[in-house]
Amino acid sequence: MRSDRAGTPARPGPRLPARSAGGTGAGEVHSAGRLNFTESVGTREEVWEQLGPKIQERVNAKIGQVVEWWATNHSGRNSAVVLGTEAFVTVEPTINAAGKPAHEIRALRLDGATFRRATVTGAPPPRAAAPAARAVGPGSPPSAPTSALSRRLGPSMTGFLGHLPGRAQQLLQEPFLDDHTDLWHDCYFFQPGSGHGMGGGTLRVWCYLANRRYVTFAAGTGHGYREDTGPRSWELTCWRAEVTGNPR
Repeated sequence: MRSDRAGTPARPGPRLPARSAGGTGAGEVHSAGRLNFTESVGTREEVWEQLGPKIQERVNAKIGQVVEWWATNHSGRNSAVVLGTEAFVTVEPTINAAGKPAHEIRALRLDGATFRRATVTGAPPPRAAAPAARAVGPGSPPSAPTSALSRRLGPSMTGFLGHLPGRAQQLLQEPFLDDHTDLWHDCYFFQPGSGHGMGGGTLRVWCYLANRRYVTFAAGTGHGYREDTGPRSWELTCWRAEVTGNPR
């Protein structure tokens, strides 16, 4: 994003509707898994600069106004995820035909008139007693998902979602409950400072779910984070928009 776009995120569209009576059809509320932290080299602004002007220009040409975004560097490979008012864009490391490092840019054009948002605050769901916490990350042992969407998301993503308030989990999943097309999803989280103080630490999170019809996205802060209990409370914003046209 251009530097003048990377300040306060835009907040397009009306709010998402309140939970339907009884909460039926709103999506599964998952159990929290253990968060495996992997350190990104540099801030998101620094990683964005490392992507270089050509990729920056291609992304900026698609997104319109920035709503929210993240960028990370793991093992020397940069990636970025940008929710804009006109498109949702992911930048992922890959290898080109010549066998050299490159980046793949995927963009889903969004219908700005369909943007919705919701502010979600409060505590995550109570943790159910379990023999052991599920690990969140590569190599995690399989769990027993209870829905088709859970199976599509996998234990890493459902374990992450389980840390969020139930309402946020439902808003993220609602558009995909009865869909069986390609589903893309990812999350990123980090803890600034230490979580070993008396009041716990702060957890910053971003995540998305997307297919060829919808994009949902959430970003925010968990407070009082401890490794054994997760965040004590949350301040999150959730967004939803409809995809128009084909991925580009």
